Amino acid sequence: MDKTKFEWLAARTADKAVEYLEAIQQRATMLQLYQYYYPDEYQQSKASVKVASLETYSEKELEFLTLMDEQFFPLPLLLAESERISYIPIEPLGTSWYYDNFEELGATEKFLMSLIHGLDGDTWHDIEGELEQDLPPVASYVNYQKLSQECKKLRGTITHLPIALDMITQSTGNLWLDISYENDIVDAHWTVEVIDTLREAYTEAQTIMQKYREFIEWLDRDSANCIKVVRLWNRCKETNPEIHNHYLVA
Repeated sequence: MDKTKFEWLAARTADKAVEYLEAIQQRATMLQLYQYYYPDEYQQSKASVKVASLETYSEKELEFLTLMDEQFFPLPLLLAESERISYIPIEPLGTSWYYDNFEELGATEKFLMSLIHGLDGDTWHDIEGELEQDLPPVASYVNYQKLSQECKKLRGTITHLPIALDMITQSTGNLWLDISYENDIVDAHWTVEVIDTLREAYTEAQTIMQKYREFIEWLDRDSANCIKVVRLWNRCKETNPEIHNHYLVA
């Protein structure tokens, strides 16, 4: 055997050995996590720990993933593919309006997007037609901090306006809501710390999404509520946007 072929075979064998050891480590980690979070279920489980190949999960691992999917946070990719993934795949829960066709959005969605991004006058006029409302002129800049403070003084669903704006701009501070398929997370390792963080953030995301849905339903229920939103927005007009950090461009 010549030297070049020998080096190639040696390297290939080494790579396969590394892959094998990594797969064994991942299997051990998954079973340890199962035992940590569900000690009773782990002890009572009759599922097999055997695998068909290094790339697949054992029945016992899938049992743990199913429990996590039902009780912690969604894992549809893992359960659908059943192929081993070295990190926890996080499916974005937030809005995807930035990647949708604007013309295909509903009137309320167009209204909120235009409020933030200040589309041209013709587009705003078209939205007024869809809403069947004459809307007040919109301030070009608002102080977001002031807007949040003003909302706290009010009552009712309009107080959820800052949450709706954060959802649309993917700036809620919640990883489940702020990520997209264009900036997904691939370093969520299978550790207790990461799982606990994702679990807590997912619970928080449900609360934020509920308030967001309530706000959207409130606008859809009566388009006159859009006028209330614009008036509140305009009360928080930023007169010197160049010297403040907390403003939204409209």
